[in-house]
Amino acid sequence: MFKKVWLMMTVMTIVFILAACGGKDDKKEQGQSSDKNVINVGVTYAPSNINPLQPVGLVSTYVSNLLFLPLVDLDSDLKYQPMLADSIETKDNKTFTINLNKEAKWTNGKDITADDVVFTMELMANPTVASNYAYMFAIVEGLDDAGFLPKGKESIKGVKKVDDKTVEVTTKNPTTLTIFEDTVGRYLLTLPKSELEKIDVAEINKSDFMKNPTVTSGPFKLSKIDTDHYVEMVPNKDYFKGASKLEQLNFKVLQGNQIAAQLKSGEIDMNIPSAGVVPVSDFETVKGLDTLTTNYGQPLATQFMYINEDVVSDEKTRQAISYAMNRQQIVDSLLKGAGEVTDGFFTSMSPYLDENIKPVAYDAAKAKSLVEESKWDKTKKLKLAVLSGDATLEKAANIMAENLRAAGIETQIQMTDLSTLLDDIVKKDYDLAVLTVSITPVNPLPDIAYFIGEGNPNGYDNKRVNEILAALSTEVDEAKIEKLYSELQEITQQEVPMPSIYATKALGAVNKRVQGATPSDFGMFINVNEWTVK
Repeated sequence: MFKKVWLMMTVMTIVFILAACGGKDDKKEQGQSSDKNVINVGVTYAPSNINPLQPVGLVSTYVSNLLFLPLVDLDSDLKYQPMLADSIETKDNKTFTINLNKEAKWTNGKDITADDVVFTMELMANPTVASNYAYMFAIVEGLDDAGFLPKGKESIKGVKKVDDKTVEVTTKNPTTLTIFEDTVGRYLLTLPKSELEKIDVAEINKSDFMKNPTVTSGPFKLSKIDTDHYVEMVPNKDYFKGASKLEQLNFKVLQGNQIAAQLKSGEIDMNIPSAGVVPVSDFETVKGLDTLTTNYGQPLATQFMYINEDVVSDEKTRQAISYAMNRQQIVDSLLKGAGEVTDGFFTSMSPYLDENIKPVAYDAAKAKSLVEESKWDKTKKLKLAVLSGDATLEKAANIMAENLRAAGIETQIQMTDLSTLLDDIVKKDYDLAVLTVSITPVNPLPDIAYFIGEGNPNGYDNKRVNEILAALSTEVDEAKIEKLYSELQEITQQEVPMPSIYATKALGAVNKRVQGATPSDFGMFINVNEWTVK
């Protein structure tokens, strides 16, 4: 179950992309963009659960973060900025001091304190609560490898209140400040202890507070919510970073083909690139509107091919698969250039991409030769499982299948629903599988260790790779970290345990009447309290 949860968290971007093909209709009335101080944000996935302990999907996470601040948040330049915490510091890369903003208050006027932080961490680590993000806290001393407290424990050994505005967290092993920020700092959304401590832990997730929180800390408060259609928010007039001058900030749930139309009509003012997905077919229309400013998001959602090594055991056969795929054709013909060719775990936005290691170029002759050298049984037909519901991915799979056939590897495409596909991958009940994965750019180790470390769903086993992953888990010297990731890229390009194919770049757009906002998958709402309209 833990393996499936981990995989689910890394493939959440799939849901955003599929939502562009068939989201919910917007049937509820709310503030319109023509209203002077109202901003509407178009999204293609419903905020089905805004519980900060168990947000489901990117839109739910955005809403949760606007209500309950993380300690720090990642900006569009992949740098961490202070939010609820003024700073996080360490002298030994093992004990981290969280300094809360001294002005931070709940909407009921009470101070946000270290007690709230410790209380929330203990909730997240409680297996009864079963937080989606508990695994991000597995680095903390006193928690198991899934981020939960051992049976019978109620407090976390590595978490200590220093004073009302200071918390110390000790990790199991030395780690970098960036990794601490990318786990505890980013995923801890502090909750008010005074509002929740009397609720039985087993009832927390089902409580009225988690459905409609009344005491929050962020720049906006929840006004109305219909999880299928919209979220309406009003400014927190006592927000300690400065109150917004807007009257409302709304999220409207739309079908993908409605995003362009409502950007044009002014019914929405902007989208979130990977959560308010503009279909590729509408890119030119949106970019051509003189009322909008547009930009491409970061290449986040990456298509990976899982290769079951119990079925495809020869390294040369896997190399043939990589050489056979015409990645550039897919990017040019299907994505219209709104993406990039990849063949490993890092896209161009990753600080750890070794630019000296170029993606494998399409080479049909070499692929065919490698198939011959590997003595692959050409009468064998591999099942190529592909996530259903994404038209672009289905077309890409057809191109890949034709490429592989030309090389001498026969495949049969099987369109599969998400739950079934995840189950099959975790159980290794597949031959080849194509799935969209979003790997955290500044702290890729947990995801990469899952995909190619011990117990991975591909059946890949390399002693040196396991040594590199172990070294990365305790290394704090950035130069050494980069060197280790470079070696990892060299090995995986040679042995092809899990080749990637392409990464997509979603289109962001914002109406020129909105000041201070830039659509981005990271950091878009860090300064939302400063947004204005003219």
